[in-house]
Amino acid sequence: MAPCRLGTHMENLNDAPLPTNTRCIWYQAIHDTHQCTATPHLINMVPSHTCRRCTATDTLENRLIASGEGRKIWQYTKTLLARMLRPIPIHIPDEWILRPQFNIRPPKRHRAILWVVANVVIFRIQQYTNLNLHDYMDFLHRSRWKLMRHKGE
Repeated sequence: MAPCRLGTHMENLNDAPLPTNTRCIWYQAIHDTHQCTATPHLINMVPSHTCRRCTATDTLENRLIASGEGRKIWQYTKTLLARMLRPIPIHIPDEWILRPQFNIRPPKRHRAILWVVANVVIFRIQQYTNLNLHDYMDFLHRSRWKLMRHKGE
C-alpha cells in the first residue's frame, strides 16, 4: 500500500474529480448533515429512530454500510480499492466512507480512490431503495462514462 498520511477531508473533497452536485452530497455526508431518522426522532419529528430496512438505529453510517445491500456494496468497493492500493480489502477502513482523511501517492491514484469512495456514498444516499450490487456496478460504469465524456469536452 502506498504511504498514507492524514490530510484534511476538505482537501480530499476538493481533489476528487466530481461534479458539483456530487461534491455537495458528499460534503453533507462528511459533515453529517444528511437527513436520517435518528436526528428528527430526537426532536419528535418522526416516531421511530430505527432504519426502515433493519432494526439498527438509522444513522448515515448504517445507511451507507450496513443496511440492506450496503454490506455487499461496501465489500465490493473495498475490493476495487484494494486492486488500486494492493492491500487485502480488510485493511481498508470503513471510516474512509465518511472520513476521507487520507493521502495516497501518486496523486492520480489518490483522485481515483476519492472518486470511488464518493460514488459509493452518492449511490447509497440517493438510491436508498431496493437496489443491489449489480445496480451499483452499473452506476459506477455510468459515472465513469460521464466523467470521461466530460474530460473530452
